[in-house]
Amino acid sequence: MPPRQWISDRVASLREDMRRQGHDLSPLQQGIIERVAAWDPAYEPAAGKDLELIESAIEADGRWAVQEEWRISTCFDSSITRSTRNCKEVYEVCVECDGQRLACACPTLEGAYAFMRLYQAFIVDQFYSLGPPWAATDLFK
Repeated sequence: MPPRQWISDRVASLREDMRRQGHDLSPLQQGIIERVAAWDPAYEPAAGKDLELIESAIEADGRWAVQEEWRISTCFDSSITRSTRNCKEVYEVCVECDGQRLACACPTLEGAYAFMRLYQAFIVDQFYSLGPPWAATDLFK
């Protein structure tokens, strides 16, 4: 398989699913799919290693957390916590950066990891396209 071919394959598959339902895949939807697929542990070894570390921490403490600097003096505070909602085990994901907090609950650890990476990518893309929220004063101009 050519490098990162799985990402194109995932986009094509989901595009076809959407067409069967009578919808087109928007550029934003395609970007979301590409970002998540890029961290698929079946193809990306670093993601597999991340998931192993996260799983070990959660097994030991019920929670994994890390602070990652992605820009000078700008960090993600990311966490995944095992909890229970409606009598079912879930993994609560939270990514905080620059006064933002993106969070959700997922039924699987792999899903929680995917949303964590998606939220991080969204924050970076937002920063470079709109700026950080604390500096956003003229977004509609």
